[in-house]
Amino acid sequence: MDGQTHSLLTREIFGNVSSTSKVIFYLLSLAVVGTLAWGIALRARLWRMGKPNTERPGWRIILINLWKLVFLQRRVGGRGTASVAHFLLFGGFVVLSIGTGLIAVEHVLASLLGRGPKDPVFHKGLYFAVYEPVMELAGLALLVGCVLFACRRWKRPPEIGHESRDWLLLSLLVTIGVTGFMLEGLRILREQTPLPGLSFVGAIFAQGLETVGMTASGVAGWHSTAWWLHAVMALALIALFPFSRLLHAIAGTVRLAVGIEPLGTLSSVPIEQVEATGEIGVARVEQFTRRQLVELDACVSCGRCEQACPAFEAGKPLSPRNIVQDIRGHMEATFGWRATSPVSPQFQTGGTDSTAARSLVGGVILPEALWSCTTCSACVDVCPLGVSPLGFIVDMRRFLVADSQLRGSPALALQKTDRTGNPWGMSAQDRMAWATDLHVPTVQENPDCEVIYWVGCAAAYDRRLQKVARSVVKLLRAAGVNFAVLGNLERCTGEAARRMGDELLFQQLAGKNLETFARFGVRRGAKRIVSHCPHCVNSFQQDYPQLGASLDVIHHTEFLSELVRAGRLKIPPGHSAATGIGATTVTYHDPCYLARVQGVTAAPRALLKLASGAGNLVEMPRHGRQTACCGAGGGRMWFDDAPDQRIGRSRVTEAIATGAQTLAVSCPFCLITTADGLAGRACNTAVRDVAEILADGLVSERTGNADTPETSHGF
Repeated sequence: MDGQTHSLLTREIFGNVSSTSKVIFYLLSLAVVGTLAWGIALRARLWRMGKPNTERPGWRIILINLWKLVFLQRRVGGRGTASVAHFLLFGGFVVLSIGTGLIAVEHVLASLLGRGPKDPVFHKGLYFAVYEPVMELAGLALLVGCVLFACRRWKRPPEIGHESRDWLLLSLLVTIGVTGFMLEGLRILREQTPLPGLSFVGAIFAQGLETVGMTASGVAGWHSTAWWLHAVMALALIALFPFSRLLHAIAGTVRLAVGIEPLGTLSSVPIEQVEATGEIGVARVEQFTRRQLVELDACVSCGRCEQACPAFEAGKPLSPRNIVQDIRGHMEATFGWRATSPVSPQFQTGGTDSTAARSLVGGVILPEALWSCTTCSACVDVCPLGVSPLGFIVDMRRFLVADSQLRGSPALALQKTDRTGNPWGMSAQDRMAWATDLHVPTVQENPDCEVIYWVGCAAAYDRRLQKVARSVVKLLRAAGVNFAVLGNLERCTGEAARRMGDELLFQQLAGKNLETFARFGVRRGAKRIVSHCPHCVNSFQQDYPQLGASLDVIHHTEFLSELVRAGRLKIPPGHSAATGIGATTVTYHDPCYLARVQGVTAAPRALLKLASGAGNLVEMPRHGRQTACCGAGGGRMWFDDAPDQRIGRSRVTEAIATGAQTLAVSCPFCLITTADGLAGRACNTAVRDVAEILADGLVSERTGNADTPETSHGF
């Protein structure tokens, strides 16, 4: 490219725009910026009604989150056309906004430096040669994204929220994109621009205009009209941001900037705060945290959470999307900003009863919807903007429990837990009944142990699950692990109590367990805790640190996998299929609290492939992190649902459809619920824990022989 051509690579800023038009444009821009700031300030005032959040990330973390979660859209993928549409629309809009900002900077700098309209500061040469095609591509991306979104909304999928204003926004975006290209075509034709191919779409428009008879001398008026139309539409869009669904871009940015909490984490409730206020849980909007109120505006009603919710799938009166949207509608109706998100029809009572007049819990949000949640975290995991319907649900559950509005079998389970330290209501003296004739050492008998095996309430008292605990002990002994159990000193972790909403009972149980841990050197990670219950593991990892604990805890499938890799635990490859013990084909059900919450999916599969043969493991359609809930989490284990109303019945259907003879699990709750579900079906599928399948083929390091099934189980 020679110097003459290089010098021509530029264009006049505000070309064909009069001085009066420039003044009017800048005044309109100031008014729009003021409107935008005013709208954001109004929403921020609503957000500040909530309780302050105790955790405040540093600026470095905020900037990293903005880059990864907002600009790179790390959480948006995975939804096919919807994700592609969002990437294109968002990317195109951001690039066009940056490009427009650079134009403004160029104009201001040129004015300050006294440059003429054809003597730009930096908007020329190689920079301009890159700038023009990039902006063209961004405009195309914006338009394609709008078309994809329009096609999706035209089909009206039930999971997404529908408002007539959505079409207005899409029309506005399309108009901005089309007029932008039209304006570029008119400019090229008017200025007879050299190298018009830099603006390749604009050049096509210019050729089209010439085809219909327009000439360079006759397009000035059309160019001025198109410029104003484009400018007014763009300014209108900016002004509408806080007053339309586009508000999610602002609130979502604020929400994502502070980061996403690990799955399985619940907000803590300081006892001092309860004593000072006399309140626990949430009965009014202002009792949510400020971050949660931001989440209400971040929710764009895309329906991802609803599609992922196992309770919604099972026909329960719970839609995570509606929970969030209805709280938002209640907030607006109560505090003055109305009509941007109507309350869901199923919660409207009609007549003269207004949303603002009704109480939040029991009026706008039905208790039946709150109790339907299994706390599987699927809704939190799929939300691209970090909204946690689960957090809202548990906070309102806390109020219901504190207000004595939980009754029936789940309330009885909490009472038993409070009285005896376990939801079965069994005596602590019976906690070691599962270990009859196994001679399992307790921490009192083996204080120098390296590993504490946390048995949990289910395996201690449920006869079926006792077999799992016995199998784990067999495996630990075969690997030469120096372990012990807490025995009668062990009590419920309080995990189910906390997720049911009984925060005080959880803290009471956790406090006693932490006292026991401190007594035997476990609390600060001096000993490793192994548990076959993902719920217990998660509680130790996420809940107990909020009380000051630092525990080294691992799920039994991960620990056993470590032992196999180290050569300490010898399992004959393919023993399950080769010996006829167990089944020839196995399908594995990923527990929500293991696969989704803790991200553990490889270890149990590696163990099963070793035991049954790699070719004998058959996957269900929903597996790994995208697993389907069995329906027992969040205290649902203690609800008396009829078989045809249970949340996990679709999961049982999936397992049967694989044709596998064994359904392998690695969670006591999953074992109970899937076994109950299979009991009513015409199939011969057996449900077994991974530890039981491994124990079938134990090889003694002393004898080198496989134990018989009877010897392996010790029953």
